[in-house]
Amino acid sequence: MTLTDFDGRSANFACPECHQNANIYDRREKREWRHLDSCQFKTFLVASVPRVSCPKHGILTAPVFWSEANSRFTEMFETFALHVLLATQVQARAANLLRLSPGQIHDLMQRAVARGLLRRDTTEEIAHLSVDEKSFQEGHRYVSILSDPCVKRVLDLVEGRSQESVDELFTTGISSQQRKKVRSVSMDMWPAFMKARETFCPQADTVHDRYHVAAYLNDAVDKTRRAENKQLTRQDDTSLHKSKYLWLRSDANMTDKQRTALEALTCLELDTAKVWAFKESFRQFFECATEYGARSFFLCWHEAALALGNTHLAKVANMLNRHLGGLIAYIHHRVTNAAAEGLNAQIQLIKSNARGFRKWGNFRIAILFFLGKLDLYP
Repeated sequence: MTLTDFDGRSANFACPECHQNANIYDRREKREWRHLDSCQFKTFLVASVPRVSCPKHGILTAPVFWSEANSRFTEMFETFALHVLLATQVQARAANLLRLSPGQIHDLMQRAVARGLLRRDTTEEIAHLSVDEKSFQEGHRYVSILSDPCVKRVLDLVEGRSQESVDELFTTGISSQQRKKVRSVSMDMWPAFMKARETFCPQADTVHDRYHVAAYLNDAVDKTRRAENKQLTRQDDTSLHKSKYLWLRSDANMTDKQRTALEALTCLELDTAKVWAFKESFRQFFECATEYGARSFFLCWHEAALALGNTHLAKVANMLNRHLGGLIAYIHHRVTNAAAEGLNAQIQLIKSNARGFRKWGNFRIAILFFLGKLDLYP
């Protein structure tokens, strides 16, 4: 291919910066781009790309119509490769099908995510947000995740859950214009999350939903069960042996056999059964139709929980009382972290498929690629 027929018209090319016609300065060494396979054989497009002399920007490499800048793949191959990645959900499997190296797969994903983030509409209204944490690696290494529960997508994630990390998440995940229109942020009771909401979305309500409350109450039940089981074991009483998941599992997920076993345990005078009853009764709070009804229910529940005299339940009851405003906000917005919990499950699957991630950057790219709902294609 000669310089005169490179673009099919003339020897003039556009400057990659200002897109104005510029004269050819010289030609670079031959380069090749991976293209769609032909008859199951790898196919490459080979060309010597000219450099142009722009009066304003100097000497630069001319753009080519079949590939993006700094890419070793044609746009057609890159589009096909992204389809394969999204279909397989496993980078190693996609690499095998496409006959690419892990490094090339990562490069494709990184470029796709960068395109998607640039194309995001920073003026799109996001009424509700969810912020949650997820274990990244062993050794108490966490990531903080900002998501849109209505669209069920990850907006961004940062390493750590410190105040500095969460502040960064709120500034990079959505624009300042979008933050002003947020009405609620669903979260657990981690102080850094609440402080970030107050700082960046002061007009929004903090919402503590049933999923996080259930986790705290389940923890109180389990701690009570473990302590009580030790006492009963010393008396050769095995009533609570192997009963952990009976107390923690919801009724909808129980078999008839498990339900019968739990009913038998609740008939005994066990502290665990009493705390479990308080956990179950708190479900009614989220079914209240009005703020007045919710406050009245909580007042009675909190008073009775303290009167029971169980240390673990009292600790949770007092914590809920301190964050009653966030619980009441649920009655107004009816938003939960269910979508965030669902995304966490998908994140765990991505981790499992990849056999873990050694580098934080690779983990972030993978999550945004699969769960960001970005416009990935060139």
